[in-house]
Amino acid sequence: MKDEAGVFEYHFEQHIDPKYLDRYYRFSDRMKQMASQREGFVSLERQLIEQRPDQCVFRTTMRFNHPQQCMSWLDDPERRRLLLQEEEETGFQFKGRANWIGYGRWLSGRIRRPVPTWKVNLMVLLTLYPTAMLLTPILHGLFPKASGATLMLVSNTLCVAATSWLLVPSVSRAYRRWLEGDTNALQTLAALASLVGVFVVMWWGFSHLAFTGGR
Repeated sequence: MKDEAGVFEYHFEQHIDPKYLDRYYRFSDRMKQMASQREGFVSLERQLIEQRPDQCVFRTTMRFNHPQQCMSWLDDPERRRLLLQEEEETGFQFKGRANWIGYGRWLSGRIRRPVPTWKVNLMVLLTLYPTAMLLTPILHGLFPKASGATLMLVSNTLCVAATSWLLVPSVSRAYRRWLEGDTNALQTLAALASLVGVFVVMWWGFSHLAFTGGR
């Protein structure tokens, strides 16, 4: 199990009529029991945040090791059936939101501090640029009769998969201290200089490779 900094959170807010509280508690406990059997489940916490004569408001935080595991549970047919039944019979209101941090979820699990968005975007660009430049001509060569729209879709899908699951986590490990802001001025300058150098080398290389269309 990863520590809390490395898990994916999904937050629910439930608005419950007080006369259905006992039923809500039973329903919530059943959901927790079902979720706990899913792969990657970490925890589920329920908290009463507001109580009025006509309504009780709860906040539930659910944690999984990975976003895909959480989304799989949220899409579970049996869960959806039970949720719809409660909404129709009791008027329960459920609102959910994920704790997404942009592309930050692509970073290595070793990153333990919040990372500025511009740094995350730089990591994505650093891996996405060469991936796209290499995949595009390869796909054109493998499927010369495929339409441009088809090749673009396949290329984008492969690029996103490669960058999110493999490349960004790998590169972020190398730049972990800089991403977390745990560097002095000289080390920060060195990290930025190395990134600029990598971009320049890649641009020069792709510009001079015949299959990219460079001259």
